[in-house]
Amino acid sequence: MAIGRVIREVDGVLFPDFDDFEYGKDDEFWEMELLLQIPNLTKADILEYFEYCIFGFSISGKIEGDDIMIYTYRIDHLDNNLSPNPPRPTYISEYINVIGQLFLAGYIDFGSYCDDEDRDRIDYPTNLYYYKEDKYQAWIYFRDNYFYANRFNRDLDEPDTIDEKGYSLILGDTSWDTPKYWSQYNIWVARTPKGTKYYNEILAPRFYNKYKDLEVEIDNKGNIIRWIGEINR
Repeated sequence: MAIGRVIREVDGVLFPDFDDFEYGKDDEFWEMELLLQIPNLTKADILEYFEYCIFGFSISGKIEGDDIMIYTYRIDHLDNNLSPNPPRPTYISEYINVIGQLFLAGYIDFGSYCDDEDRDRIDYPTNLYYYKEDKYQAWIYFRDNYFYANRFNRDLDEPDTIDEKGYSLILGDTSWDTPKYWSQYNIWVARTPKGTKYYNEILAPRFYNKYKDLEVEIDNKGNIIRWIGEINR
């Protein structure tokens, strides 16, 4: 058996005391499986957790478009194939909606220009945020053609993306007008300075204060025995 905290520090990982414990077995995102079993958890808590995950993934500047995804389809009990566009409301659809809200708020942005000279730069005139005057329409267009079309999870040998020289067109710079060639390799996401300020000053402290006094006891098979403490509301 083991007892562990939900979180130990601001900007900390969830359930840090179980990092070396075989909880979740082959499920890479067992933290969410544990979180969902917290007593009196609400939908707002889950959406806040999704925000926390997205900012955590985007902490190191520009990251590839697939690195922002959390594979909540396992929690949705769909199947072993990633289904980002299910026909019913699911955790994965809620997660993608949270990505959209953060984009519309100016907290994250997406880019398609691969700048090898300045890896830390994230603000380009070619970014998605500048693509259309109507940011909501820009997001809907991007969401439908990138996330829902599963273009963040592509194979390099797709026949219709190979040019006459055998080069994969989903590797190089692309345009927002050519979603056919979007991929996890040429679309990146980054946290903006506004997003970093929001995360550091509001979200991370709020998230920590909510769960700092909550612990969980589990047995050596990963079954929850009891929760100790409660969410601070």
